[in-house]
Amino acid sequence: MITIFRAAAYSFKKAISLCRGDRRLLADLIGSEQGGSVLNCIVLIALGCGVYGFTVGLRNGWEMGAYVAIKLPLIIFITLIVNGLLNGFLGLVLGSGIGFRKSIQFLLAGFAIMSVILGALSPVSFFATLNMPSSVDGAGRFAWHGASLLMHTCLIAVAGITAHSRLLSCVREFADSSRAGTHVFFAWLAGNLFVGAQISWNLRPFFVSPGLNVEFLRQDPFNGNFYEAVTVALKNVSLI
Repeated sequence: MITIFRAAAYSFKKAISLCRGDRRLLADLIGSEQGGSVLNCIVLIALGCGVYGFTVGLRNGWEMGAYVAIKLPLIIFITLIVNGLLNGFLGLVLGSGIGFRKSIQFLLAGFAIMSVILGALSPVSFFATLNMPSSVDGAGRFAWHGASLLMHTCLIAVAGITAHSRLLSCVREFADSSRAGTHVFFAWLAGNLFVGAQISWNLRPFFVSPGLNVEFLRQDPFNGNFYEAVTVALKNVSLI
C-alpha cells in the first residue's frame, strides 16, 4: 500500500511537470529503457481517467460513477493493446524507423498526458453533471442525454488531440526524417481516435440512456457503433 502511495505521489509530480510543458521529461518517458517510466504512465492514466470517469457516471449515481471510473482507464489500455502492434507496423512501413517498443512508449506517454488533461477537466465535468436537469420528461430526456454524450466526446477528443500534439516534435526527433515522423504521427492519431471511439461504444454505458438500467456492460455490446450514437445525439439535441 505504501508503495502505491509513493508511486501516486511521484506520478503527481510528473503530471505537474507535463502540464508545464517539460519537453525533457517527455523525452525521458519515451526514450527510457526503465520500467519505471511505464509504471508512471500507467498510474497517471488510472488516476486522471478514473477521476474524470467518476464525474461522468455520477449523473446516474455513485454506482455508475464507480463503474465509469474503472471503464475509462480500461478503454485506454485496450486501445493501447489493439493499436500497439498496428502502430509499430505503421512506424516501420512509413519509414520512420520507430519500432514496436518505441511506438508503445509514445502511445503510453500520449495517453498519460491526455489523462492529466482529463483529470484537470474533471471539475468542469462534475459541475456540468450537477447542473443537468434530473426531472425532464419525454423527448427532453433524450435531448439532455445527447448533449451529455456530445460534450464528453468533445472534451475527450480535445484532450487526446492536445496530448498527441505534444508528441509531434518528439516523434520527428526520434524518426529517421522529420517528414516520416509527421506521417507516422498523423497515422497514429487517426488510429487511436477511431479505435478508442469504437471501444468506448462496446464498453457502454457511461451515463445511462433514458429507460435503461444502471449496469457495468450492456448485454449487446457489439450492437451498433459509436458514430451512429453521435448522429442520433445530434438529432436529439435539436429538441432542447
